[in-house]
Amino acid sequence: ESDEEETRQEEDENFDPIPRTPEESKEERNDEEDQDLRLSEEARIQEEEDTDELYRD
Repeated sequence: ESDEEETRQEEDENFDPIPRTPEESKEERNDEEDQDLRLSEEARIQEEEDTDELYRD
């Protein structure tokens, strides 16, 4: 076997099919922050609508 084939074979043996990620990746934290912002924005809008209804009567 050539050196190239041996290297390729070693790489295949060392390949880990399961990607390793930190416990909480930055993406997850950002998603949670975005969700919190969306929820607080929705709550604010709902509060404004409720206030408008009170004054409409």
